[in-house]
Amino acid sequence: MAVTPLTGLDAFENAIAQDKGVVVKFCATWAGLCRVIGPVFEKFSELPEFTGTVGFHSVDLDEAFEVAQKAGVGPVPVFMAFRNGVRIGEIVAPSPDALRELITAVAAGSDRAT
Repeated sequence: MAVTPLTGLDAFENAIAQDKGVVVKFCATWAGLCRVIGPVFEKFSELPEFTGTVGFHSVDLDEAFEVAQKAGVGPVPVFMAFRNGVRIGEIVAPSPDALRELITAVAAGSDRAT
């Protein structure tokens, strides 16, 4: 599964409203940590244990500032987990291991993924 970019509020709200959990990466091309963790997130989106159980999305702050504002994004990179429109977890500037833990909790159906 690939990471799906979200460029508008409607797309964002539809994505996070899913019954299955979703993880949204909020980044900017100018942020060094985003360039480091982005490929890791992409790799996780392709792992069989997450295929079909977790939705993977991204928001570029420069392209969809209103989405980041609606989500309450501060420092980047930040990864937020949602289920049924409710934020169930968030992690800022994670290590690859911490990011995997967040995604694993979402895949397991946890309502608290932090």
